[in-house]
Amino acid sequence: MARQKEFDPDVALDRAMTLFWEQGYAKTSMQELVARMGIHKRSMYDTFGDKRALYLKALDRYAETVEQVNVAAAERQTDGRAALRGLFESALPGGGQQPLGCLSVNTATELALRDPDAAARVEKSFARQQQLVLDLIRRGQETGQIAAHHDPRGLALTLFNAWVGLRVRVRTGAPRAQLRQMVDDMMTMLD
Repeated sequence: MARQKEFDPDVALDRAMTLFWEQGYAKTSMQELVARMGIHKRSMYDTFGDKRALYLKALDRYAETVEQVNVAAAERQTDGRAALRGLFESALPGGGQQPLGCLSVNTATELALRDPDAAARVEKSFARQQQLVLDLIRRGQETGQIAAHHDPRGLALTLFNAWVGLRVRVRTGAPRAQLRQMVDDMMTMLD
């Protein structure tokens, strides 16, 4: 008879995801993981595999969660231009919170060159996020809120990469006023 788990795997995975997001893959120890997750080491291995497997699962969870939040926020907005601003501003840290940036972007800079599985997950997440930017640009062009003379694909690529850069600057602790200026400048590209 199989033993019932004494912990919620989803809660444990979310806790691991947050720790990896805060510290990165290399700086997160197994001891820190089991302490944050509130489980025994054996349970962690039995449920999630080794540290790398846990990281990849956490990265998948992050991408899925962020995508759902971003798509839901974009769907609530009929104005494509306003939805883009909201998307870009969602990267800005709130009052007093640690500037974590984006786990996908953090993974791209930390692991993508040496871990093909992590790189593939980052690319998949980036492709979905860039598609959302493209969809919002097209929506804005259809309603006249974004200049029609722009090639939507080219503009989406440019804005997406500016958004990635914004998230890197969030992680490095750039001043909020500077981050807001970056968003304002990104929005001028829509004129």
